[in-house]
Amino acid sequence: MSENTGSTRENGAPNESDRNSLSVGTNGPLLLHDTHLVDTLAHFNRESVPERRPHAKGAGAFGQLEITGDVSAYTKAAVFQPGTKTRMLARFSTVAGELGSPDTWRDVRGFSLKFYTTEGNLDIVGNNTPIFFVRDPMKFPHFIHSQKR
Repeated sequence: MSENTGSTRENGAPNESDRNSLSVGTNGPLLLHDTHLVDTLAHFNRESVPERRPHAKGAGAFGQLEITGDVSAYTKAAVFQPGTKTRMLARFSTVAGELGSPDTWRDVRGFSLKFYTTEGNLDIVGNNTPIFFVRDPMKFPHFIHSQKR
């Protein structure tokens, strides 16, 4: 059953629901054929903003990863084989911090590692939070907007 939201998509078609993503049941996986979710996330990604939304404030450094031990029991990736040297970039950031905000705020911190391998770039990202803020990606842009001035 659809609700009368009064809102439309960018192409003018009415929205079934502009509050929640489509899922299989109450706690099931989210469906990629939810065109309103895709439109909402695409619009969020294409907003004209002066700085990055999440993880705007951070610091990074270029370096080199050298594998000195044998980790072949855990991975077959060439980048992690003994003796391999790989150029990399490491970046640490705050999630809600923006220009002028103090580094001492209690905030979720993020990190990213980019390895420039012979097989292509390998990106590893993470946050230091045991449970993410929102389960439904439809609510993510609204959450990030609520954390900014």
